[in-house]
Order: sequence, then C-alpha cells, then structure tokens
Amino acid sequence: MKKIIQVLYTLYAWIINVSLWSIGYFVSIISTIGTKDKESKYNAIERMFTRISFRLLGINLEVKGLENIPDDEPVIFVSNHQSFIDVKLSIAAIPRNFSFISKDIIFKIPILGKYMKTSGHIGICRGDERNAYGTLREVIKKLDAGKSVIFFPEGTRSVNGELGRFKRGISMIILKSGRRVIPTAIIGSSGYLPKSSILSNPESRDIRFRFGKPLEFPKVEKEDRELSKEVLEKVRNEVSKLLYN
Repeated sequence: MKKIIQVLYTLYAWIINVSLWSIGYFVSIISTIGTKDKESKYNAIERMFTRISFRLLGINLEVKGLENIPDDEPVIFVSNHQSFIDVKLSIAAIPRNFSFISKDIIFKIPILGKYMKTSGHIGICRGDERNAYGTLREVIKKLDAGKSVIFFPEGTRSVNGELGRFKRGISMIILKSGRRVIPTAIIGSSGYLPKSSILSNPESRDIRFRFGKPLEFPKVEKEDRELSKEVLEKVRNEVSKLLYN
C-alpha cells in the first residue's frame, strides 16, 4: 500500500512541477518581451511558481539564517547535495536571483536548454579541463556582474545523506573572484527524494534549509594549492556544522 501511495504521489508531483514550470516559462517569455535583463525576471518568476508547487505538494520548507545573506553584494552559496530536488529547494529558499552549475547535456534538451540559458544558468562538461576553465571564467563573470551563484561541490548527490568530499574547483572560484561565501545546508531532502529511488516519499516532506555566516577569503590571481586546501577545508567544516548541529 505504501508503494502505491508513493507512485501516485510521484505522478502527482510530476504533473504539478511540469505544469507550473510550463506556465512559468510562458509567463517569463511574455513578460520579458523587449527586455534585455531577462535573467532576473526569469529567476523571480521561477521562484514564485516553485513556492506554489511546494505548497501544492505539501512540502514544509523551514528556512533559517536569512539574516546572514548580505543584501548589497553577490555571494557564493556552497551547499551539500542530497537529492534531485535540491536545486528547486534552493530556488524557493534563497531570496535573490542566482545561477547554478549543471551538466551541459541538459542545455542540449529542446525548450529546457533554452530556458536554462535564458535564466543565466551555466553548463559544464565534467572531465573536460578546457571546458572547466571556461566555466570558471563564466562564473566569475556572473559574480562580477552582480549575480550570486550556488555550488554543490560534492559533485554528485549523497547516497546516505552524509557530507562527501568537496571538489577543488570551488576553492579556485572563491579565491579568484574574491567574493564572500555563504555556507548552506539542506537537511531532509534525501528522505523526500533519495538518490537511490525515482519515487518521492510523502512521509518525509519536512525539509530544513540553513544559511551560515559569511566567510571571507583573500582574492588571488595565481593558483595557490595550500591556500586552496585551507579554503576547501574551512568551507566544508562550516557546511558540516550547519548540517549536523
């Protein structure tokens, strides 16, 4: 019986998410005709429709630490990654426009890829160093233009909800951009939609989102491996504190 409920709820969730995303995309297109800055409008509309979808799905998203997010500067959000739904949770919880990094194959999907590009999100081909360097420059360009960015530096979703190792690329972006970092923790999303399943669990709809105090690091032009390690360790420790305390 539990499995049947999960299947029905998952189908309902897909219908809600796809329908509202489609409506939101249409609204975004219409409302940005003749507008150059489409990214902010697209992001704001997606946030509104994402929050509506969560209410319809009965997801209780508790957000704490909003006072730690500076109002007058772009920042780098660094979060753990437990579930496929984490990006949507971030869109709903973070009260500002931001870009996120996603596999470049998603940008090749008709309609969705166009939406991702117009929204200002960034594609990356993992394992391709030349592409990774281009992504680094694009991220810094976004930050310099005043737009925040969110990273899931584990590189993949955690199977058991535990915090994994952080990939070194995030420390390079932090140091080369000179932007402050907001440690972020998502708690409970793996219970709602775990990596090991395609079915949502309606019994685990209480999810918590935590923002830590801003971390500041020096801006450097040349790569410093020791400093990169220190940055990586510091940021991971702060995310861990939010996740487990």
